[in-house]
Amino acid sequence: GFTSVVADVCFSPVKNATADGVALQAKGTHPGVAASGEADQYGAVCKILRALGCSIEEAAPATYAGISVVPGPQIVLKPSFVCCPVEYAAKFSDPSKVKISGTSSLVVSGSGVTIESLDLDGALVIECEEGATGTIRNMVVKNKGWTKVADESSADETI
Repeated sequence: GFTSVVADVCFSPVKNATADGVALQAKGTHPGVAASGEADQYGAVCKILRALGCSIEEAAPATYAGISVVPGPQIVLKPSFVCCPVEYAAKFSDPSKVKISGTSSLVVSGSGVTIESLDLDGALVIECEEGATGTIRNMVVKNKGWTKVADESSADETI
């Protein structure tokens, strides 16, 4: 037997130069650049959370160096928190009480964290040391959040 998973939750190539990605996107093909790979990773996490029943808004499309992406919300769930989609249900125990705006950023790390209820409109970093536990309950976070700024200072893609 084998397992089949839709590509948008498990695969996003990051192999093209930005100029090549712009040309591909203009033809209706996935650009396969860093900006699209990052946005696709955020999108995959959001899709899994929505499937659980969390209310996750989608950000307005943005363009960086000619590449159009949906930049958020930016949700990073570290491997110490969850490694695969089957673990999400235990970590988001009441997903109907989790709401994240499209402009938000959330970073969660630590195996002892459980999120019961959260209303996030801004930026939030949750870190739990190994061996410790913590439950996010009735938390409302509203702040300026993090702003993405395009870096147009260099056309050099050499790292």
